[in-house]
Amino acid sequence: AATAIKLTIVLIAIVSWMDNLGYQVTTILAGLGVGGVAVALAAQKSMENLIGSITIYMSQPVHVGDFCKFGDTLGTVEEIGLRATQLRTLARTVVHIPNALFASGAIENLTQRDKILYRTRLRLSYDDTPGQVRQVLTKIRELIDEHEFIDEENSRVRFLEFGEYAQELELFVYIKTKDFAEYLEQVEDVNLRLNDIVESAGAHLTVPVKNINLNQTIESAST
Repeated sequence: AATAIKLTIVLIAIVSWMDNLGYQVTTILAGLGVGGVAVALAAQKSMENLIGSITIYMSQPVHVGDFCKFGDTLGTVEEIGLRATQLRTLARTVVHIPNALFASGAIENLTQRDKILYRTRLRLSYDDTPGQVRQVLTKIRELIDEHEFIDEENSRVRFLEFGEYAQELELFVYIKTKDFAEYLEQVEDVNLRLNDIVESAGAHLTVPVKNINLNQTIESAST
């Protein structure tokens, strides 16, 4: 902004000086106006990116060092420049996003989370009795209430549905941390405790199994 003001003052001074020397300033300004339009059209994208950078600085949806998601790109903001914003991705590559696009898009700032959601399904075998399912649910609710890193007020577990191949329980818990590495550590701890709960109830986790009739396959191939 300071540079722009200085340039404006210098241009006004030059025009006044040329007018005093007897030059046709109006003609010169008309020519400069046509040239200015051409330059403005050529620099349209650059101006959009410059305005985008100002918008980002003013609204501050992200700061340098924030971990965010833009479109399909996940990364840490390394620099907010005049033309583009640099994101360091999880693959350690650098993505340059034009500021005009970045400022007008949906930016998900993951650093600003106060807690992180962990959501999963436990699929219990149909061989497990209703009593075993109830015991698993009771133990998991106790885990939610007692676990240091689980927000018990906003977390839950429910017997969601009778699935195609299993009785499905949905676990929906918030881990009380902002740090993703610590989140993974606590999720691991929760998963290990869930395994212990299922085993102690005598229940069994199950996965879909596809049976293939080899005899029928061989007969079909022979035909």
